[in-house]
Amino acid sequence: MLGLPLRCRPGLSALVVLTSQLATIAALASDIGPGVRYAAGQAAQRVELAQAQDDHAAHHPGASGPVGDAAPQPGGSAGPGDRHAVGAPSGGAVPGMMDGMGGMMGRPRKELYPALMDMPVLSAEQRSNLEVQARERITAEGDRLTRAGTDLRHAIAGGDVAAADAASRRLRESLNALQSDVVTLRSLREGKPARQIAQAWFKSQMNISSQRDATDSDDGGLGVSWFHATTMALLVLFASAMLAVYVARMRRANALVDRLTRAAAAPAVAVPLASAPAVGSLAGPAEAMSSQEANARPPRAEANRSWKGKLRICAIYQETPNVKTFRLQSPGGGAMPFAFLPGQFLTYAIEIDGKAVRRSYTIASSAAQTAFVETTIKREDGGLLSDYMHGHLKQGDLIEVAGPSGVFTFTGAEADSVVLIGGGVGITPLMAAIRYLSDIAWPGQIYLVYGAQTTEQFIFRDELEYLQRRMNNLHVAATMVRAAGTSWMGSEGQITAEFLTQAVPDLARRRVHLCGPPGMMDALRRTLIGLGVPREQIRTEAFGPARGAVPPPGEIAAGAQRPEGEAGNRGAAVVGPATATIRFARSGKVAALPPDKSVLEVAEGAGVSIDYSCRAGVCGVCKTHLLQGNVTMEVQDALTADDKASGLILACQAKSVGDLVVEA
Repeated sequence: MLGLPLRCRPGLSALVVLTSQLATIAALASDIGPGVRYAAGQAAQRVELAQAQDDHAAHHPGASGPVGDAAPQPGGSAGPGDRHAVGAPSGGAVPGMMDGMGGMMGRPRKELYPALMDMPVLSAEQRSNLEVQARERITAEGDRLTRAGTDLRHAIAGGDVAAADAASRRLRESLNALQSDVVTLRSLREGKPARQIAQAWFKSQMNISSQRDATDSDDGGLGVSWFHATTMALLVLFASAMLAVYVARMRRANALVDRLTRAAAAPAVAVPLASAPAVGSLAGPAEAMSSQEANARPPRAEANRSWKGKLRICAIYQETPNVKTFRLQSPGGGAMPFAFLPGQFLTYAIEIDGKAVRRSYTIASSAAQTAFVETTIKREDGGLLSDYMHGHLKQGDLIEVAGPSGVFTFTGAEADSVVLIGGGVGITPLMAAIRYLSDIAWPGQIYLVYGAQTTEQFIFRDELEYLQRRMNNLHVAATMVRAAGTSWMGSEGQITAEFLTQAVPDLARRRVHLCGPPGMMDALRRTLIGLGVPREQIRTEAFGPARGAVPPPGEIAAGAQRPEGEAGNRGAAVVGPATATIRFARSGKVAALPPDKSVLEVAEGAGVSIDYSCRAGVCGVCKTHLLQGNVTMEVQDALTADDKASGLILACQAKSVGDLVVEA
């Protein structure tokens, strides 16, 4: 719309100004459109008529208003209304401008604007007559609008473009006339003065309106329309939703970072007793972590929480001829459903020939990796579960898993440097620590001392060479016999005291983690102590064949534990015949107790009922009182300090080479 500064006032000078402004409108009409051209032309005719009336009034000073008796009608004839002056008595018709409004087919109503501009006040009767005449014109224009619409439809149906154009022009003229009369009715209803009625009518003809008029019927308060208010509200809601999504994502990210941070700073052991070594350790009571040291460390939180469910095998890697790595992930994808610490293990449960078989395997992947976990398993001769996994499991299979468990861990918070000594498949928990320390950019010095039988059995060789190039703080020393078809420029033979001192400077002041077959473990532990390494700085975990542990004489204690199981599991090497018996006090039964059978397994064979669930030492359902004798347990995470003090054992884990009496 054109917002021209238009002030209409009587007099020739004012009309000259108005004529100039309308000429500007007419000049722009070709660019604005036919509707504006029509309105501008109509307004120009009104101005010419008003100017002629002013000239006529100048020649007849006695006239009482701007409309004289001789005022011509646009159609070339004079109407009866033109013989009435504006100041005519109220009992008659409305003054000349009123009669001019009554002409429906000609142009008399074009005198409305100049006539109303000079009328100071409209009486009630004049307003009533104006309203009646406006309604009559609305009815007549409605009829014209209907006829024009009918003609337009016929012209379009007949393909007469010229007739359609003429009909559309008549439609626009009728709509403009209707708008003028509706504006007049509205102004009369609102009691506006004559001048304001004329201005409103003129604005409707010129399509000029103030911002206030355009929003009167759609005002939502404070000059804002409901459309704008609704749009603004929707934008605010959308912005709030996006902010909420952003906050939720940041919270999830912070939770993940916090979990990994806590895992890095968490202690490597549960709270141990001074009289009982940590689970998975061959160290005696003097080597166990003191209660004061354990209490000084923060809790492990999520990394110490046990989980049980199914995981999917997403990849299988051949590390050596008899060692495979099984990568597991959540069946639905996404992050793993549990957190763990470097060196902890999982317990697998697989049904073989109708019997559930459970074994524990160390997690070899980094604890900072949340998309999957990996266990590296050696295929042992006669190993029931390891043989089945190597020969039958394939990518996509689901496997039941419980854990994580175990305390043979190192996160970097325990010391400023570490020596990792491993033999054979015992390298898996050490590799888990190296991978994790690499992921968190741990600045301490890492020394890996590794021994294998041959170079063909060197597990993770390629990756260790890669990590050694990437990590300036990783130092690897290995010794083994070169196998045919392989290259080896390193040391050969066993890990000796001389080899250790050459590989690790200042060995006596560093923390040591030792993992491997039981025979190697015992020999190296004595060697380390002889080199000046304090007993309390040595952490051990045994890996060996899938047979029960038979501890040497003098090292059996109630509640003490020696790890057992298959390769990649905890285990000892020596197996002997059943030289002991077990008596079940409540049932009154006695049975032979082989060294490779747990109390629970012997009880099942003898028909003695002992409740159990996980058979992995983590649920605690199989707790049983040991009345006489001493046992070893692979896992005793489910036993509290009070349980141990009360003589409780885990029947699924307890094994012995001596006679036992249990309450069952």
